[in-house]
Amino acid sequence: MMADGRRRTAEEQMDTRRLFACIRAAWLVRQFSIFNFQFSIFNFLVFSLLAVAASASAADAPQAVWLVSTRDATHCGKLDDAPEAIHYWRLTENCQWASADAKQFQADDDTAVPTVVYIHGNRTDADDAVAAGMGVYQIIRSEGCPRAFRYVIWSWPADRMCRRSRPDAQLKAAYSDVESYYLATWLNNLRPGVKVSLIGHSFGPRIITGAMHLLAGGEVAGNVMPKTAVAAWTAGKRNPVRAVLLAAAVDADALAPDSTHGLALSLFDQVLITCNPCDRALRWYPRLYGRGGPQALGAVGPCGVDSAANLDLVDVSGSVGRRHDWRCYCSAPEVSSQWAHYTFLDDTPAQPQVLPPVEKQ
Repeated sequence: MMADGRRRTAEEQMDTRRLFACIRAAWLVRQFSIFNFQFSIFNFLVFSLLAVAASASAADAPQAVWLVSTRDATHCGKLDDAPEAIHYWRLTENCQWASADAKQFQADDDTAVPTVVYIHGNRTDADDAVAAGMGVYQIIRSEGCPRAFRYVIWSWPADRMCRRSRPDAQLKAAYSDVESYYLATWLNNLRPGVKVSLIGHSFGPRIITGAMHLLAGGEVAGNVMPKTAVAAWTAGKRNPVRAVLLAAAVDADALAPDSTHGLALSLFDQVLITCNPCDRALRWYPRLYGRGGPQALGAVGPCGVDSAANLDLVDVSGSVGRRHDWRCYCSAPEVSSQWAHYTFLDDTPAQPQVLPPVEKQ
């Protein structure tokens, strides 16, 4: 009897513990729901303040903000209709996107105003592309860049399409190669002399280096640019181009001579490449090709490239760590200090520091 009593008491104690565990779990779920609701309100307020800040900045230095999308364009087969497959919207004064076309965009070309283009990475839907693009825009503006520029958010089909990560990344890598042709075609339609700044994150740099390789006479995914376009870009560098490659998901040796994007460096005035071997997403990059694939450019830096005067490499592992988020890369001190230079808002070279003479004892 005593044994049965002890057993029932233990069961009752276990039931009591389970009851308290359920109550605690329910309380945590409720608190988490409240936190999500408050966080949503916080996000809404933040984006509202950003919109107000953008309007205030526009009053000081009017900015033209554009959305250029290839999400409805074909990414397989012939790409003969590339210009017609690119769609345009312009941000109005009341923060609404108004439909536009290529002629309206090209009419806005100004050799005195740089065109800054942001290209997002993988697993980014249309809404996230705009949110990320405007986030980068605000970061650039917050770095004390008072001069006017034309800002472009480049939106490409990077939504998650495969359940497994590796097939999805392989598909987006193929899309990026096709996207390089769209970007090259778009750049070739700009007015000669317009300054261009290309900013890419993750697969964005792959699109950028591929486009410049095409304009320099190379081939990407079976696509080439017309000879007249190549001649215009290679003869006298038709348009000055600078680039910022953040967490570049492209082969580390892609920029080496005779490699996949080996001609790209010849068309850059200056290019900034972040290096972060701690980035957990880039550490998986070699698996795109199976075991033993090449490392990512954004993880180990360029391989097979001799010292190039137009290439700047910055280590952001201490600032960014394991994260692959564009916010972390854009806000890293090693990058944020360079925004003015790479977005053409400040072309004044840094003045060398002059140390006072040491007095003899």
